Amino acid sequence: MSEDGNKIEKRLQNMRKFYEKTSDIIDNLPEAIPNKTRDMIKEAVLGDKDLKNLMDGIDSNRPPRLFLIGRTGVGKSSLINAICGAYVAKVSDTTSCTETAKIYKCESEGRVLMEVLDTRGIAETESLNSDMSAEDMLIDQINEFSPDVAIFMLNCTHRDDVISDVEFLKKVSKSYADINDMRLPVVVVVNKSDEMAPSRIKEPEQYPKNKVEKINEMVRFYKGIIVKNGLKIDDIIAVSSLIEWKTQDGDEIDVEEIDNLPQKDIDNLQIAFDGRYQIEKLLDILEEAIQDFEAQMGLRMAARLNEVVDRVANHLTKIFAAISATVALTPIPVSDIYILLILQAVLVALIASLSGRDISLDAAREFIFGMGGVAGLGFLFRTIAQQGSKFINIIWPGAGSAVSSGVAALGTASIGKAARAYYIEGHSMKEAKALFKKSQDERNSD
Repeated sequence: MSEDGNKIEKRLQNMRKFYEKTSDIIDNLPEAIPNKTRDMIKEAVLGDKDLKNLMDGIDSNRPPRLFLIGRTGVGKSSLINAICGAYVAKVSDTTSCTETAKIYKCESEGRVLMEVLDTRGIAETESLNSDMSAEDMLIDQINEFSPDVAIFMLNCTHRDDVISDVEFLKKVSKSYADINDMRLPVVVVVNKSDEMAPSRIKEPEQYPKNKVEKINEMVRFYKGIIVKNGLKIDDIIAVSSLIEWKTQDGDEIDVEEIDNLPQKDIDNLQIAFDGRYQIEKLLDILEEAIQDFEAQMGLRMAARLNEVVDRVANHLTKIFAAISATVALTPIPVSDIYILLILQAVLVALIASLSGRDISLDAAREFIFGMGGVAGLGFLFRTIAQQGSKFINIIWPGAGSAVSSGVAALGTASIGKAARAYYIEGHSMKEAKALFKKSQDERNSD
């Protein structure tokens, strides 16, 4: 894991601690906040199942166990590196790195990111084709490893006869189901999409239409063989795991030379060229396929730390926007201004904690007023407009409160978005303010 990854993980741990203090924070809100409103906030935040799962997952996670099956040279080690976004598995362009079945741990900074059972290319191994005891031995090893998901890797650049691999994986799946009383998830990955003609075009966003069509055709080809031969799979996807590496000094290095580097340099390799294609989508598929929650969170912590942070921030914003909408339904003008400000301050404080900062509600309120311009006049005017809508209730009962509710939800969502930009993404206050205004304008135009 990179230094940035370690920082993100520390931020998540800080968020976890702040979340655990949320109940006390709500209990200690000013007395002007009615008990009914306090209970509603507690229920919405602490009772939210998705948010609780995310918080639990920050601590309750384990390295996912991946079983890789594929022919020599298909790019199994490269795929692991692509998933982690770091050089954690030995890669070779010309030789097999996994001549026998091997269990290894992908580690960074002393932390295990994932455990991998990397099998030899089954179709190239005579002993596995002729000696059933060797095949049974490998199946036993797989069951002992107890993988969370099997990744069946194929090559996008030529049409291999993979029936023997399919038949072996069927035996593995049956044995796994018999022992564990559950199905082994199987995800098929058609690797090396970048090498499909025109192979000179490596940037995924520049893949021409004919290249994408050829890639999709290979996916259909392999899927047809797999389905016809009775192997049940969770999904199939074409990817490229192409990454070119450089040292901290900026010197690009061929993968064949990486093992000659001092270990310190290997640990600090950086991405010189990122040719990964559909890896994020593959991660979505793997998360969906893995049934164990702790392993799911382990995959996120290994490969998606930034996304976990974003997911928590976005989910918090949605929760507080919904609470604000409910509070703003109060039909008495001005009665909810203070409550809404406190709600938004709690949201800002929670999001700030994701950046490693522990700010007070007063500091959070200052941020909110800062979004409205000098002395918070812009925010005040918007609040008055939101409250003024309630006077419509005199003419059309309920209509004004509905308008007020929508404005309150909009404002809270925009505050959350600006807080994320400032505290998490590192934008300046001026940039966060511009984002807040843009968010308001976009929503008002809907």
